[in-house]
Amino acid sequence: MENMVEVALEKLQELFKEERVDEKLRLDGNRKPYVTDNLNYIVDLYFKTSIKDFPTAGKQIVAFKGVVEHGLFLDMTTAFIITSKEGVSVKSN
Repeated sequence: MENMVEVALEKLQELFKEERVDEKLRLDGNRKPYVTDNLNYIVDLYFKTSIKDFPTAGKQIVAFKGVVEHGLFLDMTTAFIITSKEGVSVKSN
């Protein structure tokens, strides 16, 4: 199972190569893969550059074999808060 996760992480990194993404399997307090109540793993993606097209990125992630859902809140909000080393900003439609 561990080998399958490593392959999936590498493929996710390749999918978002342009955005220079770091992918990390979420771990629990014992440093073992966190398993959801539906027996799924969670992979956190850390983008070093901005996602240019959120709807397309969401479709690409969900189309990835084995992905159940993504954590992008598309068409669900009118404003969002961005935090970075430069500070905090609020964006709205």
